[in-house]
Amino acid sequence: MSRDSLDGFQWPSFRPPLETYKLDYGIGIIGYAGIVRAQQLPAYRLAGFRVVAAANAGRERRELAKLDGIPHVYEDYRELLRRDDVDIIDCAVDHTPEAMKGRVQILKDAAKAGKAVLMQKPMATDLATAEEMVKIAEDHGIPYAVNQNLRFDPAIYLARQFLAEERFGRPGFIHFANISIEGPRFGFGEEGVVLAWQIHALDSIRWLSGGEPVSVMCTNRNHAAMYQMEFSGGAACNYFEYHNEANFRNETPFRIWAERGAVRGNHRWNPGSWWEKDLVEVRGYDWPKEIGWIRYRMPDDLTNRHVFVKPCYDESASIGGFIGIMGEFMQSIQEKRPALTNGRDNLLSLRMYFAGQLSAEKRRPVDPRTMSVA
Repeated sequence: MSRDSLDGFQWPSFRPPLETYKLDYGIGIIGYAGIVRAQQLPAYRLAGFRVVAAANAGRERRELAKLDGIPHVYEDYRELLRRDDVDIIDCAVDHTPEAMKGRVQILKDAAKAGKAVLMQKPMATDLATAEEMVKIAEDHGIPYAVNQNLRFDPAIYLARQFLAEERFGRPGFIHFANISIEGPRFGFGEEGVVLAWQIHALDSIRWLSGGEPVSVMCTNRNHAAMYQMEFSGGAACNYFEYHNEANFRNETPFRIWAERGAVRGNHRWNPGSWWEKDLVEVRGYDWPKEIGWIRYRMPDDLTNRHVFVKPCYDESASIGGFIGIMGEFMQSIQEKRPALTNGRDNLLSLRMYFAGQLSAEKRRPVDPRTMSVA
């Protein structure tokens, strides 16, 4: 059934209104990582974002940046910061413990230079460092956000729009899963699932819930994480994540029951893999009884295999996610407001993760609001 077949219902979009954004800010990329080449750069070029410079300490990565057509490439990121045509620092430096000091220093130097900063997720690997980074940005008055691009996956973004008051209203229960039946085996210590993956889901679940997390119960072992969460807005959620083997095939289902309707779907991750495409179906409780689940006309999946050759925003969840996160950050700068994924907001997502780890250790629920930075 067509998504347009219900008269009088205002159907939301699966992507932010990029046409209304100011998109000509100059971007400088620090840390020319693989994800930059594979997804961020194709996304930015597709959207018409202006990448003017890149910096990386490694010679091979700098050569790749030059091959990719980046106009100005530096070994020392401080030379990039001196450029007047760089407005936004896209920091893609690794989040390993060894690299975190470098991230903090980059943020300090960018803040002193008056540059806005979009930091790769996870913002930090401990709460004390994350708090320090937020304080650095706030003390210098610079725009600061975290690259939680899953929020702008077409399926996740669309689901969030259905939870507006004029549509289905507040969610009551959320089910969210990322089950990699043939995916990389990640471990927290010798078991469990790592922060870099869990933070995607935890941040998006919190955004969908519309409230602050107040209780987390978690187990994290055998390459799996299982969460039970409650939020101040009244929503409850279960979240399951599992990784195994060495390829890329998974299921990423979610389902949301709200006050006046329900949403069910699948969020897609990687345009070059076998992972399932984006899918969203909706049902309004007050619609005529003969109308049940209706599939929203989501982006077609037929040309995803060509995404690196001829990327298309409407064909790839991850490409759409990177366009959306940078586009919304630019809009927030223009409107002089915090970005949706601003640093202080992201602290709430990090507290959920660390509350989950403490819960798994203590085998009891933990209130994320009590998590200390010590």
